[in-house]
Amino acid sequence: MNLRIIYLYRNLARNPLRTVLTCFAVALPIVIYVMSMSVVDGIGRFLDNSTRQLRLAVTQKTSIVNPLPEGYRAKIESLDPSKTRITAACGLRYIGGQRKNDPTPLSTLAVDHDAFVAAFPEHNLTPEEIEAWYKDKQAIMIGRGTAGDMGWKVGDRIVMLPSIPPYREIEFNVVSTLQNATDIVTNWCRRDYFEEIAKQEGAFPGQVTFFFVKCATQADLDFYRQEIDRLFAGSPDETKTQDEKTFMNEFITQQFDLPTNLSLLSALTVFVAVMAAANTMSMNFRDRINEMATLKSLGFGGGFAFALIQTESLLLCGLGGLIGTAGPFLAFRYTALKNWSVPLIQSLEVRNSTCMKGMAIALIIGVVAAMWPGWLAFRMKVVSSLRDLG
Repeated sequence: MNLRIIYLYRNLARNPLRTVLTCFAVALPIVIYVMSMSVVDGIGRFLDNSTRQLRLAVTQKTSIVNPLPEGYRAKIESLDPSKTRITAACGLRYIGGQRKNDPTPLSTLAVDHDAFVAAFPEHNLTPEEIEAWYKDKQAIMIGRGTAGDMGWKVGDRIVMLPSIPPYREIEFNVVSTLQNATDIVTNWCRRDYFEEIAKQEGAFPGQVTFFFVKCATQADLDFYRQEIDRLFAGSPDETKTQDEKTFMNEFITQQFDLPTNLSLLSALTVFVAVMAAANTMSMNFRDRINEMATLKSLGFGGGFAFALIQTESLLLCGLGGLIGTAGPFLAFRYTALKNWSVPLIQSLEVRNSTCMKGMAIALIIGVVAAMWPGWLAFRMKVVSSLRDLG
């Protein structure tokens, strides 16, 4: 056994540069796979969280770009006068924004302040934060990831330039950095304050980008998804009502289609890794035909030759897989990258299960890459091989 291990080591160390390059040729695709799948998993968790919130998204039927009248909120609420099945209807207007002389984009939404707390309970606001939100018309809640990036804290007075009309600087008072929220990027300001400024500048006041309607149960969600569209059917601004998961999934697909694109990228890079590893194992085999012929002439069978090449390939690709999975795992868990903000999914979480899949793929690459040279070694005829070598 010891002699076989020494022989394997000698074979892998015979051409160190080729061994190292092959390891990295496998490691790099595995890094891309682990990162891509971590993003895809994050999007999946984001959508699953949207499902748990029991919210409907009401948009303009033709396109989310077209706004809805703010008066639709009262009509939606009139569908449930008891307010037990529709617990909140909140209008939201996307205003984006950036700091003066800083091109970094901000994700900011102006919301109906009186419905905001009930519509987004997952923000886990403290009583002090809620009191400040209701009391101050210029209040803004900053996602803690954004607050960290911008150096903002509670009590700061900040100035923001919106990405939509009236395109003028607007001052806000930071009342929270949303320390307990799941969304660490988005900022939330009061829509009544933004509407005041819009009216002053004649910048299309009285509009919302979409409504979020919080329902009490899944049955209520299913019921009002149809009732809301029926209510506005035939009006100049017909609506399209979807559950939040479907709405967000459609938005992601239209804007990025990340899950599909990242999956294709992963598949392509793994294919490249297979080609690189197969080429290396074929070169290894060709360089050692005389050794294989000698081993078989000493009585080692074709199965031994096949197993030897397979083991070498597994060791080579396994080492590459270990590098490819351990790199992002350690970087995003134990370095400053763990606080890196990723749009939409907030932070990149590299899970153990994703790393295990990466290792499995690396080992499969090792098996596939060694199949052909292993088969050639298995079928090798000793006499003809030695004759060919002269």
